[in-house]
Amino acid sequence: MQYSTNYLYHHGIKGQRWGVRRYRNEDGSLTSAGKKRYDRDIRENLGKKKENRIDTSHPDPNRWVKEDLTRSKKVLDTSSDAIKQIQNVERMTAPKSKKQKLDLANMTDQELRSRINRAMLERQYNDLFAPETQPKVSKGRQVAKSTLETAGTILAIGSSALGIALAIKELKGGD
Repeated sequence: MQYSTNYLYHHGIKGQRWGVRRYRNEDGSLTSAGKKRYDRDIRENLGKKKENRIDTSHPDPNRWVKEDLTRSKKVLDTSSDAIKQIQNVERMTAPKSKKQKLDLANMTDQELRSRINRAMLERQYNDLFAPETQPKVSKGRQVAKSTLETAGTILAIGSSALGIALAIKELKGGD
């Protein structure tokens, strides 16, 4: 099979945006997705009280697109919140150092003071000159933490993008 280099092939819909479903054709007729959505609107509307019903005498694909964006934003926001909660749990359950209590009943005041002075001098020396070592963290915890950070970042960016898309849609007047 030979392909000609003189032609540009495009397999898409003119004016189509990424992530935006198309519910009607250029002539105004509904696509199959639009028909399903319109039928679902009517079913849901009939289940509501009369004063809460939406006018479904004509399909409104623009409202459907906005609903899709809003629903997607809710899912991303909920997922982002879940990731933040998991990160908080991970932070709270991270290994921490513990101090043991010593039996000081057998020591005199002079011995106690001299040990305290010695310990303070050692601490000051270590604070100034000793290299800092990180606590041991398991590989699984490291992978989980990195995955949560990445997922949280991606969800936050996606949520922000959808929020901006909704705001632009509102400013344009719902088109």
